[in-house]
Amino acid sequence: MSELQAIASTLSHDIIAINETWLDLHGRHLPGEVSIKGYVLHNVDKPSHSNRGGGSLIYVKEKLQPQIKTKRATENSEILHLNIQPHPGPTIKIVLVYRNPTCTAIEDDEFYDCLDIILTTPHETLIMGDFNLPHINWTTRQSQTPGSKLIDLMILVMTTTDLSINGLEVTDKIGDHQMIDFSLEVQDPNTRTQHKQVLDYKRANFELMKEELGSYNYEVLMNNKNAEECYMILKDKIVTATDHHIPRKQLRPTNNPPWSLQEIKRLINARQHSYRRLKRSQTEPHRQEHIHACRAVKRTIKSTK
Repeated sequence: MSELQAIASTLSHDIIAINETWLDLHGRHLPGEVSIKGYVLHNVDKPSHSNRGGGSLIYVKEKLQPQIKTKRATENSEILHLNIQPHPGPTIKIVLVYRNPTCTAIEDDEFYDCLDIILTTPHETLIMGDFNLPHINWTTRQSQTPGSKLIDLMILVMTTTDLSINGLEVTDKIGDHQMIDFSLEVQDPNTRTQHKQVLDYKRANFELMKEELGSYNYEVLMNNKNAEECYMILKDKIVTATDHHIPRKQLRPTNNPPWSLQEIKRLINARQHSYRRLKRSQTEPHRQEHIHACRAVKRTIKSTK
């Protein structure tokens, strides 16, 4: 704990998140033993402490006004979700997760259903933690069955537009785990560019543009020039002619995700509802309904890749 306090005071991170804390703040440990000055502590402990491991916690600087939204813990998974309010900037959902590699298919369904619910609420989202899924190919976005559920989830997470992660670095160990250090940049909606300008080809005068480009003596302009210099001369003339003869128009910004992502969210919600109906009834019609809902999600996600 002294090492963690030293890191917090030296580096002054706004957020510190830890998995596998082995804490029991309702029994063996006191909150004062793990508190850090200037930070608000939120934690979720493993329900049973008969086995070693488990537990997740997040330290958040007081200035970010953290509000706890979801605390979920089972023997094999944990989800800790809170909202922060940077100033200036939008509200951000911070989600810390832990998934044991021994999770069953049913436990996985319940784990990802909880994350689905969190993602359906507004605000930008940062998900971090340990999913224990080492066999995902992030280039092809393919994996075995447990990892495919995470890939489906990530398609929704990557729709966020006002967050960017920079300077990600794997650093020294704390205990038997290495620390991942990164900065999260938040775009202030009040300073966001309100209108994007694009070329309006429908109003372009290509005849005059062609005439202007044909008026230059390229043989003289490119005499004794190498390939790179010739390219830059030609590029400059084209850009100038474009500015002269192709007007621009403004596009209004939109925060709505592409239609395909909205459709994926709708189908995931339908899959979630069908799963709950199946758990309540355990009937064959509801089992078939859930199978069709799962296939619809996979089919739609596959079509967007």
